[in-house]
Amino acid sequence: MGVRNATSRYDRSVFLNCPFDDTYKPILDAIMFCIHDSGFVAEIALNDIGTGKTRLAKIVEMIGRCRYSIHDLSRVDEPRLNMAFECGICYGALAFGGGRHKSKDLFVLDAEDHRYKKTMSDIAGQDADVHHNDPLKAIDCVRSFLARKSGVKPFPGATYIAQRYRRFTGALPGAASAAKVTIDELRILKYLPDLVNLMVTWQQKNP
Repeated sequence: MGVRNATSRYDRSVFLNCPFDDTYKPILDAIMFCIHDSGFVAEIALNDIGTGKTRLAKIVEMIGRCRYSIHDLSRVDEPRLNMAFECGICYGALAFGGGRHKSKDLFVLDAEDHRYKKTMSDIAGQDADVHHNDPLKAIDCVRSFLARKSGVKPFPGATYIAQRYRRFTGALPGAASAAKVTIDELRILKYLPDLVNLMVTWQQKNP
């Protein structure tokens, strides 16, 4: 698809705050494809390891580099509140950061309607969307948010992006073999940067 407009890297960067577990991985893959296919660049903590900085310091730096952020609070009913915490950091940057951070915008996702309010009732006025643990629905949610931010009109619909994602997944075994990685490896979270590289390469070859 290759949607692009003349904006800075900051204006095209999206911080993705989401669960890191095997159950969520298919949704994560679909969202990463949608972000890049929509002309944006995803920033995610899994891309930056071994720098000697604390995880929180790396996350703060990523948030600083991104105008937009997407927060999937699908695990708010578990004793892991880091997603809600990172969402709060993004809102704090918007509220108090000054300069270009005043233009930040965030988008909240969940697997079920209104469940995130159990943990973050203060953001009840935000426009949240629900993917019901369906990767293709997640594409629809993310596409709707990014289409409003892209400045590109007309912006391709979710059905079109989902079709492209299916084409990519169909071509992935051959691309993985050429890159000397296995499909099983690409299903592992620590191989996410490798998978995204294959996504972006495919998108560039299939605009």
